[in-house]
Amino acid sequence: MAYFQTDFSYIQPVMRLIESYVTWLNITEEITFVFTNKKDANQAIAYLTSRESSLRAIVLYRLTSNEIEQLKNTKIGIRHVALIGNNLEQHLKTIQHEHLIKHDDSWIIVTNKSKKLKFESPMAPTSLMKFTSWDNELTDGTVRAKIFLNFILNFLKHESKYRHDFNCNLSSDELALQKRREIDDIINSDVNKNQFHYNVNNGLVTYNDRAIMYKVSADGVPHEIGLWTVNNGLDMKYSVSTIVSGRRFFRIGIAKSIPWTFMEDTWKGYCIDLIEKLAEEMNFKYELIAKNKFGEFDSTTNKWNGLIGGLVEGELDIVVASLTMTSDREEVIDFIAPYFDQSGISIVIRKPSRKTSLFKFMTVLKPEVWLSIVAALTVTAFMIWILDKYSPYSAQNNKLKYEQFRNFTLVESFWFALTSFTPQGGGETPKAISGRVLVAAYWVFVVLMLATFTANLAAFLTVERMQTPVQSLQQLARQSRINYSVIDGGDAHQFFQNMKMAEDILYNVWKEIALNQTNNRKDFRVWDYPIKEEFGQILAAIERTGTVPNRTVGYQMVLDNEQGEFALIHDSSDIKYEVYNNCNLTEVGETFAEKPYSIAVQQGSLIQEEISRKILDLQKDRFFELLNAKYWNASKVSMCPNADDSEGITLESLGGVFIATLVGLLIALITLAFEVIYIKHKRARVANVSSVNGSTVRKDQLMYSHELFETLGRHSNSVDQKRWANKIKLDSTTARLNNALFFRRHKFQN
Repeated sequence: MAYFQTDFSYIQPVMRLIESYVTWLNITEEITFVFTNKKDANQAIAYLTSRESSLRAIVLYRLTSNEIEQLKNTKIGIRHVALIGNNLEQHLKTIQHEHLIKHDDSWIIVTNKSKKLKFESPMAPTSLMKFTSWDNELTDGTVRAKIFLNFILNFLKHESKYRHDFNCNLSSDELALQKRREIDDIINSDVNKNQFHYNVNNGLVTYNDRAIMYKVSADGVPHEIGLWTVNNGLDMKYSVSTIVSGRRFFRIGIAKSIPWTFMEDTWKGYCIDLIEKLAEEMNFKYELIAKNKFGEFDSTTNKWNGLIGGLVEGELDIVVASLTMTSDREEVIDFIAPYFDQSGISIVIRKPSRKTSLFKFMTVLKPEVWLSIVAALTVTAFMIWILDKYSPYSAQNNKLKYEQFRNFTLVESFWFALTSFTPQGGGETPKAISGRVLVAAYWVFVVLMLATFTANLAAFLTVERMQTPVQSLQQLARQSRINYSVIDGGDAHQFFQNMKMAEDILYNVWKEIALNQTNNRKDFRVWDYPIKEEFGQILAAIERTGTVPNRTVGYQMVLDNEQGEFALIHDSSDIKYEVYNNCNLTEVGETFAEKPYSIAVQQGSLIQEEISRKILDLQKDRFFELLNAKYWNASKVSMCPNADDSEGITLESLGGVFIATLVGLLIALITLAFEVIYIKHKRARVANVSSVNGSTVRKDQLMYSHELFETLGRHSNSVDQKRWANKIKLDSTTARLNNALFFRRHKFQN
């Protein structure tokens, strides 16, 4: 004989009916069950806590003023209400009067007395389930048990072949299954008249309840939409879209994180666009609930906070944010297929502001070097003048030997020393050996200085163009010039803390092995710890610098340091967004600690699979590529001024060369003006000589001898010096004789 169980309470089929209907409607929110007595409520709790049920529910057996106030103040609120019982008029009036529910399709009423119920707005349309197998007696489990026992006795009277001796030692599973099948034949016999149902799998005998499903229209008239039985389950006549007149409603959690979610006039961002697309594709309404944190586990309260806490406590249905998938979070919530493939941690710094100078070429050499060059030029010019003046072998001291020579006066010596720096050279050199030795040494100095300046100028400009910041986290950790930090409590901060903890654990394990290993201690005799403790050093440097409270402060600190000596380690997607929108920022190094972003739902939520399918459909439609192009528009970078000098030296760097040339031209023009003024002033000093008879002496005759002597001075070093000098002397003598005769003639006339 096989053992079997019986459950003749009417609550169990009611709960199975409601769960089937809720699953068919794809309702993922909590159901608030309201019963008319405590016994039914306890039986409902027993069903909800069993493995057979996956519903999340609130169970009430009365609606007092205190419970109503608590329901109003709860974060969850009443989403769907199931009224169960035969006398529901008072509960219905209370819920309507207190406005505990605002959506028409959120009502589920299970009863066998629907005529007394009055449906008022917003109670219509409502799902009505009427059990045709119920009456006042059949809702009592004791009455149902008596009916079943009478059925067994009646069956045994007519069917003697099923009589068996009792054997309490039966333990075989196969024999038990065989007996269960025999019992199934008994229950389904003609004697049963389809009054009871037997589950072969679990050996449970229940009353074969059946219920007719109704949908109450806006005018309060119920319309049959389906049938439910214990044997066949739910059989609906219409589709879900026909039954449900309104859209589903979800509470969606978000967290401020640019560019994912940010506030302007309304909430905007990548996640908001995704939510709107999902709402359009899945036909649901939603309410956005913002949280300050993504969620951390508080060991003092043993609770999660932020968005994760909202899902755990039932305050939120869905979380759409830049939420990373972690193992500890997966223990309390469910993640859906990632919508953003990979995002990690990266480094952002400010582009170093280059100090542009028109005289940048002058900065190649230090000021003391320039002064030394000027001093060398001056000393060399003086030495050339002295050597050429006092050397007995110089050209000016051997005029008979050198008919044509360059007279190295002090001015001429300075000009020679200056022009020696040019490719044209200084011109004719001194004739004396002492002067030539000095010039040769000076030329060696000039060649070396020009080569040094040219090489340093090329290297200076090349190094400036190639100057780049750190290129990796390892380089950032090994240097000390650039300070760096993270956002307090952010993903990057937690990453370094976790890595530091992992390094400490590895070190303790290695130390334990190295110190306590007795057999192979010699294998661990090393000079230093074999694993580099990199993240501990990074975390220590971050703590010395101090963490930043939020991303706004962090980016501002980066921008305030114009020399690029502060770096922020932060989320790579956020950094890319800021770099594309701010020309002063640059991302350095490669992304590390990559993790996907995913949508999160409550654990066991029925909507998980539906959202997963929709995410895959959106990926096929390349919807996420459009969002990436919208919020990470790389073309904005081309609008930034190009600070790369690799194409050539800019005018700002060598503009001083042109300025120096223009200054030289200006000085030349000023000198020309002074020359013209000087010669005019000098000629004006020669006054017109008036005769007694009113005749005047010509200026050109009086100035003739003076100009001849000036010409002699200017051409003293020219070719045919002696012949030119003799000619000047002759012309000068003739001029003096003419002037003497002229003045004597006027004197005799007077």
